[in-house]
Amino acid sequence: MKSTFLFSKENKKLISVLNPSNQKIQTQFVGGCVRKAIEGETTRDIDLATNYKPEEVRSILLKNNYKVLDSAIKYGSITAISKNYKYEITSLRKDINPDGRHTQIKFTNNWLEDSLRRDFTINAIYCDKFGKIFDPVNGIKDLKNKKIKFIGSPDLRIKEDYLRIIRFIRFSLAYNHNIKDQNIIKIINKNIKFLKLISQERLFLELKKILEIKNFFNITKHIYSKKIINKVYKLRFFDRLNRVEILNKKLRLNLGYLQLLSILLIGNDKKIIHFLREFRLSKKEKKYLNFIYKEFKLLNKNPYNYQTIKRHIYFYKKDLTLDFLNFIFCLKKEININTLKKYRLFIQRSKVPRFPISGNFLIEKGFKQGIKLGRKLDSLRSSWIKNNFKLNLNNI
Repeated sequence: MKSTFLFSKENKKLISVLNPSNQKIQTQFVGGCVRKAIEGETTRDIDLATNYKPEEVRSILLKNNYKVLDSAIKYGSITAISKNYKYEITSLRKDINPDGRHTQIKFTNNWLEDSLRRDFTINAIYCDKFGKIFDPVNGIKDLKNKKIKFIGSPDLRIKEDYLRIIRFIRFSLAYNHNIKDQNIIKIINKNIKFLKLISQERLFLELKKILEIKNFFNITKHIYSKKIINKVYKLRFFDRLNRVEILNKKLRLNLGYLQLLSILLIGNDKKIIHFLREFRLSKKEKKYLNFIYKEFKLLNKNPYNYQTIKRHIYFYKKDLTLDFLNFIFCLKKEININTLKKYRLFIQRSKVPRFPISGNFLIEKGFKQGIKLGRKLDSLRSSWIKNNFKLNLNNI
C-alpha cells in the first residue's frame, strides 16, 4: 500500500501530524480512499478515523496551518483542506439512538466498535501510516468478489440512515453487483418510503455520484437498481443510454452528470417540474435543465435544423448548443452519427450572430427615443431571427 496515492507527500504529512508517536496508532485512513487505493484508483477525498477527540484534531490541524472546517463537529468530524485533497477526520465513535436521519454519538477508543457502525464491509477497511491494513469485517474479500454487504443486520443499518438504500444501489452499480437477494430487496422495499425524511441536498448528491460512476451504464441490466432510481428520482428513459454510449464511443464525449440527468429525466410530461421541486439543485443546475426542457418542448412545433442551431448559438452560446445537440441525438433516431458530426462541426465553426441594428441606427433613420423605439428594435430582432439572421437594412 505504500506505493499508492494514499502516501503522497501531502497525505503523509497530514497522517504524520495526527500520529506523533511511532509507538501507537492514533489515526488511520479509512473508507473510500483505502478502497480506491487497493483497486489502483485515486481520489481527492480522504477519510481518516482517529483516537483524538474532534477538539484535539482541530487544535492539531490549526497549529500545523491547515484550513479547518468544523460544521460537523457535533458528529465528531473535522474537515481539513490542503492543496490537492480534502480530509474528513472523524473520531472513533458509536452511534446511539439513530433515527434514520440523525444520531447521537459516543466516542470510543475501540477500532472494532468504530468499524461496526459503518455501512458496508468494503467501507470499513483501515490503513495506518505504515501501509498496514486493518480489516475487521473482511471487506477486502468482499471487494475482490465485488459483493456489497451490509455490516451486521441490513435492516438495522438502513434504519440508522435511510440514505444507505441509495448508497447500496450506488455501490452495487459501481461494482456491477446485481441485486438478487430477496431479503435485501424486501428490507429496501419496506424502508424506501422513509427516504422522504432525508434532506433534498443529500439525496441529490447521491444521484450525482451515481451518474458519475464508470459502470453507470450497467443500470440497463440491473432491473432492481433501475426500479429504485425510477421510484426515488423519477428517471425513466434508460433506453436512451444506448445512444449515450454511441456518443462516448464514437466521439469520446463522456457526458457529465447534468447532461445524463437531462437525458434520463426530460420527456413530454412534467416530471422535471416534480424533480426540481423535490431536490435541491444549484441555480446553475436548474437553469440548465430548464433550458433543455424549454427547447425540447419547442421542437414539438419546429424541426431541429441549422436554423434551430443558429438560434441556440445566438441565445445560449456554443457549449449549451452542443449539449442540446447531444440531448436530441439521444432522443431522435433519425439523427444518425454522421448528421450529428456535421451539426457539431457547424456549431464549432460558427460565429455567434450579431444583431446589426442599434438604437442609434434607428434614431438616424428618424425614430425618436422612447417606448416605440424599443418596440421597433424588438420587432426587427424577431424578424431577423425568423429570417435566418438576415435583414434588409434598406427596407427600414
